[in-house]
Amino acid sequence: MNKHLRRLAVLALTTWAMPALAADQVTLTFWHNHPEWKDRVQAILDKFEAENPGIHIQLDEIPGPDYTPKMNTALTAGEAPDIIELQPGPQMRAAEESGYVLDLTGKVDLSALTPSALDAAQIDGKVYGVPVFGEYTVGLYYNKDIFAANSLSPPKTSDELMKLCGVLKAKGIAPMIAPSQDGVIPAFLYMLSASSILGPEGLNAVRKGERKLTDPDLVVAAKFLQDLYPCFEEGALGTPYVEGKALFALGKGAMMEGGSADYAGFTQTNPKINLGVVPFPAVPGGKGSTVTGMEGAFAVNSQSKGQDAAITFLNWMLTAAPAQMIADTITLTTNKNVSPAHNEVMKEMVEASKVNDVRVFYEFPEVGDIYATAGTNSQPLFLKEMSPEDFAAALQATVKPGTK
Repeated sequence: MNKHLRRLAVLALTTWAMPALAADQVTLTFWHNHPEWKDRVQAILDKFEAENPGIHIQLDEIPGPDYTPKMNTALTAGEAPDIIELQPGPQMRAAEESGYVLDLTGKVDLSALTPSALDAAQIDGKVYGVPVFGEYTVGLYYNKDIFAANSLSPPKTSDELMKLCGVLKAKGIAPMIAPSQDGVIPAFLYMLSASSILGPEGLNAVRKGERKLTDPDLVVAAKFLQDLYPCFEEGALGTPYVEGKALFALGKGAMMEGGSADYAGFTQTNPKINLGVVPFPAVPGGKGSTVTGMEGAFAVNSQSKGQDAAITFLNWMLTAAPAQMIADTITLTTNKNVSPAHNEVMKEMVEASKVNDVRVFYEFPEVGDIYATAGTNSQPLFLKEMSPEDFAAALQATVKPGTK
């Protein structure tokens, strides 16, 4: 065979042997709002692609404050990604009513979800998004090294916390890192304080209009939030959330309100950080509390050309293997059959949540605006330009009993 024929033969053989994968492969776009998790999320996506070689997922991590405006713009313009992350509750309902997301009822297996996650996945009995990248529980982180060096124990009550703040300040240690520029931490501090009194049943009563945030025992929560301000780090009112997390990770303060999802960011900033977690201290009349929410509900774009592939991905994410990766490297999982294997801090968070765990307010339409209003009004409260009673009244004014 001459050289020309050999080249033709090799070309023919190569062409025949090439797999059809490239032509058949589906690429799904996926926007996510935790840049600090990027490597850990990518590891999960790599495992999925190894098991599903016909599907490629293109990950774009967008900083949290930028995510919602960018997603809203993309949805309106018809340029949203194939896999859409939305907040359960009002945001998901709005997307469903606008026709942006696919009805997933009967198309995804929800049998392994925790009760809270199952509740968050449904709107009027139908499924439009599933919380597959975990749930977060928020409690009180404390720096074990700082506490051990000063022979301190984590506080169980608001009185203990205030006394501890005095001791730490006398030693030149910032008692609590609480970045307050954007209102995120103050809003969570309020939810934790109010949840101490309300519990799950009390929050349901607020949603039904049977209980008010202006009730005298609940004004105590607003007063405690105001009292906490002197415990914050210097310059807290001008410090953004992301910057505050880095300060805590670097040991610049003894305590910080934080969620299970924050732990990955803390260790990324400082792999040697030594943390513990306890329920947020109980205010008078209440008990230690945590609040729990979903790390988004993941929906399928109703305009996506890769809907079947996206559903395949969501069903895979609902299985044990990715759930275990989430539990071990990122946050708590929504899979009821999986628990953290080697992460002692996450195990402590799970234990903390057994005391008095309440769903985050903003996942319910009736009380969804409390969070933003608490964040907006926190600085006037801290500066005593607003009384605890007026703060509570501003929050109560946003409650809409019976709203869907």
